[in-house]
Amino acid sequence: MSDIEPYKSTGIPTNSITHKIVPGCGITTYEIRYAKHRSIIILPNVPVIKSKVEEHNKMFTDQQILGVYKGIDVDDIKVYLLKPGNYKKILTTPEGFISKVMKAFDGQLESLYADWFLLYDECERIITDISYRGAIAAPLDLFFRFKNKALVSATTLPFSDDRFKEFVNYFIQPEFDYSQPLTVLSTNNVIASLKAKLDDLQSETVCIFINSTKGIHAIIETLAIKYESKVFCGNESVVKLMELGYMNASSEFSVKQMGRYNFFTSRYFSAFDILLNHKPDVIMISDIIFADHSILDPHTEVIQIAGRFRKGVTSLTHITNYDPFLAVMDEHEASNYLNGCLDTYEHILMLFKKAKHKASKETLEFFVKNSPIASFFTEGKRNNFMIDNDLNEERVKNYYVSSDRLKEAYTEVSDHFNITHATEEYVVGDNDFRRLSRQPTKKDKWRQVAMLMDRYTAKPGGAILLTPDLAQIKATLYRNYPLIGEAYNLLGLHGLEGTEYIRETIQAAIKAAKAHNIIVAAAPFVQSRFSEYTTVPESKIVDELTAIYKKQGITYRVSAAHILRYFEGKRSQISKENVYILTTKKTFEAKRYGMTIKISG
Repeated sequence: MSDIEPYKSTGIPTNSITHKIVPGCGITTYEIRYAKHRSIIILPNVPVIKSKVEEHNKMFTDQQILGVYKGIDVDDIKVYLLKPGNYKKILTTPEGFISKVMKAFDGQLESLYADWFLLYDECERIITDISYRGAIAAPLDLFFRFKNKALVSATTLPFSDDRFKEFVNYFIQPEFDYSQPLTVLSTNNVIASLKAKLDDLQSETVCIFINSTKGIHAIIETLAIKYESKVFCGNESVVKLMELGYMNASSEFSVKQMGRYNFFTSRYFSAFDILLNHKPDVIMISDIIFADHSILDPHTEVIQIAGRFRKGVTSLTHITNYDPFLAVMDEHEASNYLNGCLDTYEHILMLFKKAKHKASKETLEFFVKNSPIASFFTEGKRNNFMIDNDLNEERVKNYYVSSDRLKEAYTEVSDHFNITHATEEYVVGDNDFRRLSRQPTKKDKWRQVAMLMDRYTAKPGGAILLTPDLAQIKATLYRNYPLIGEAYNLLGLHGLEGTEYIRETIQAAIKAAKAHNIIVAAAPFVQSRFSEYTTVPESKIVDELTAIYKKQGITYRVSAAHILRYFEGKRSQISKENVYILTTKKTFEAKRYGMTIKISG
């Protein structure tokens, strides 16, 4: 970028939007390393900030930059501003810009607006993320107060805000073929197609991009790849996965932490560079049936994901299903509909302000505060970014009504991708399981799911031929109903019936079964350390159990009384020493996949 005009002579022009076309061409790096002014660069997420700061500060020890994230507070920013150096660079999220950076400049705002350059990177995220991350647009009002300011992205979206009308658009058009081969795999069963794809891959690393925490967990559990997988996601998703029993997730990316299968949520879709010494296979997943927020826009997210790997990829695949019954509107219909909603809200807002009668005032106030349209207004004025978001989401939804519509969308980004279209059809598809989810009550639905799981599970003394189609039924059941799947594995059908399919009772039974199975797992080791019909001092029991629990990864606090979990017997005292008099070994039953397994010494 430092060799291209106007950047070479004057840097990134103020009041401009730079359309990079191809991710990773170096606008942000240029601003950090070469721009001869002080800069604040707003980036979408913390991982990209940390990676850019770490990379730069290692290479340029005399020109340090500051990243703002958790652990970096206002005082840290003030200290950085006082350090020597003319061309300071501060990298921050939109939230950090408001809560920390602006506070650090308290009392110096005029100098900030006049002397600092403000660059908003990956600017389409303002539109795509604002519906669930309102603070992402918070810096925009302040953004326009800066004398020198610009926006940049490889996948910009049009802004309707009038304040951008005077901005100049710059397009960085490559003079080489930058297209990549991409297979778009249309399927009626996402997880079945994913499994088939993974079975065919030979590379050492697979990167799977899907913006659904539950979807990631379902894939890992269904395909039994728990110990080969790593999930990189936001902190909230890490907690959700922990609650689901999956611990190998992190909000901090590291190549060293990667596994055979690596899952990424939208936190890592853009800006962040994944630097590998080999080319991975990359799979993107859209599941309109069970996770409509996972659908991907070929114009933005697909391009960004493909651009994460600076050394290229072995293969690029987009697996998706469709919903022919999806309620969608074209651009004109969506705009008219939304404007009608906005006009009505404004009319009621006006009535509310004029209302004198208490009952009228309270009735109108309830609508003003609780209407979903209220989120489209900020301080009584239309929020153009929320409007852009709504229309953009409707545009993307349209692609997932049918494979033909998605094909049309991909033709519009043919400069980026050489597309191969493929179709897979399974006897049982995602829509079949959505119909299952429409059972009249949750109990009815869960009972039917458990019966289906039991039907397709091999049992002692019986035989079942699990054909590919039946295997897909079972896999999808476990994917879509993880609570019932976990309960069935631990309790069996009979045990599940005993819970009467009440969620709290199921969860309590699962917890109890897990605790019991921990004892079962430790039983052979404990029963081999102690003999029947012996008297053992409490201190020896504690020492032996501590060693066994530690070796088996059991985190229970050790008590000598635990020995009675494994042996019949009683506590006693001999010569003032506490002992346990053991008799026979206990026999245990553990439940695995609906089967009872007897374990004894």
